[in-house]
Amino acid sequence: MVAPYATSPASPPMPGGDPTAVFGRRIVAFLIDSLLLLVPAVLLLSANFEYLEVTQLDRDPQTFCDDYMDDPGGFCLDLSDVNDRVYFSDGGSGGSTVLFWGGSLLLLVVLQGLTGWTIGKLVMGLRTVREDGRVPGIGRAFVRWLLLVVDMLPCIGLVGLITAGTSTGHRRVGDLAAKTYVVRAAAAGSPISLPGTLSAPVPTGYAAGGWPQSPPPPGTASAPSSAGWAAPGASAPPAPTVPAPQWDEARGTYIQWDPAQSRWLQWNEGTRTWDVIPGQ
Repeated sequence: MVAPYATSPASPPMPGGDPTAVFGRRIVAFLIDSLLLLVPAVLLLSANFEYLEVTQLDRDPQTFCDDYMDDPGGFCLDLSDVNDRVYFSDGGSGGSTVLFWGGSLLLLVVLQGLTGWTIGKLVMGLRTVREDGRVPGIGRAFVRWLLLVVDMLPCIGLVGLITAGTSTGHRRVGDLAAKTYVVRAAAAGSPISLPGTLSAPVPTGYAAGGWPQSPPPPGTASAPSSAGWAAPGASAPPAPTVPAPQWDEARGTYIQWDPAQSRWLQWNEGTRTWDVIPGQ
C-alpha cells in the first residue's frame, strides 16, 4: 500500500527560473508559424489576380476596392501607392483556404500534438507540454488550436496576450482549457513546477519542510530507467524489499512499488496521483 505523505508548502527554486517565462520567444514563434501558413496561401490566391492601372479606373482606387469586396467572392488589393495598380479577383479562393486551414491543422494540431513543437517553437527553443512534462497529444493540441478564435480576439490577439502575460504559468485561454504549458525546450519531459505554487507530496522521512536538496538513495529496489523496461520478453525488475518511494533521476519524479498491484508507480504532479508506469 502507499505510505503516508506530507505536502510541501511550495516548490523549490527552479534551475534557470520559471520554465514558462518565455513570453517574448512565444510571440516570435507565433509570427514564424503565421508566416509559414499565410505566405503559401497568399501566393496561391494571388495566382488568380488581375490588375488595373489607376488611370484605367473610373473611380478612386479605395472606392473601387470597397465596392469590389462587397460582391460575393470578390477580393481586391489596393497597391496604388506602391505601383499605381489595383489587384482584384472574383474567381474565389477555395484552394488557398484549404491550404491555410489544412496547413494550420497539420502544424498546430498534428505536429505539435505528437512532438510538442511547431516550426516556430523549434526555432525559438520552445515546447508545448502537459502538466507532467509530456507532449500534449492531438486532443489537447486541438483544444489549443480551436480556442485560438478566443485568444486572437479582438483581431490582434489581445485576449491571448493578456492571459499569457498575467496568468500563472503564462498560459493563454487555449492552454488553460487544454491544461498545457509552453516552456523552454530543456524543461520538457519533467513535471512543470512553478515558483510559488504547491508541489507534489513529499514522502515522509525524506524532508519535513519540502523537497530534498539531493535525491534520496535508491534503497534496495531495482528502479526502471527513463528508456523504459528491459527488452521485450525480459522480466520486470524485482519487487523491492522496502516499498518506500525513491527518487528516479531520469524521470525527475518519485517512484515506488505497489504490492497491491504488483506494479511500479510514478508520481504525476499534474494530476497529483500515483500512476502505473507503462510497459510493465
